[in-house]
Amino acid sequence: MDDCAATVHPERRLLLTNYDLGEPLGGSSVQSGLNFGDSIPELFAGQEMGEDAIWVLHESLEIRARILADLATELPNVRAATKWAAQLGKQSAHRKP
Repeated sequence: MDDCAATVHPERRLLLTNYDLGEPLGGSSVQSGLNFGDSIPELFAGQEMGEDAIWVLHESLEIRARILADLATELPNVRAATKWAAQLGKQSAHRKP
């Protein structure tokens, strides 16, 4: 945490922690110490953690389809109410002295 406010040698610092590695980082460098080997299982499944973008997209499209269907069902009622309100407004405008 001590390095978060440091501004000296930005080319040697990690992006998120601002930790000074002591060597300049090139665009082709790989962060050392990463372990891509097998590890203990996660507490939650990938889908529960939000990792399954295709599943989220599918769910979003289903919700969108339901919303559009509901809108299509209600649209005639909204149009009729708008037309009725416009006529009511015209009638009340004629009644004013």
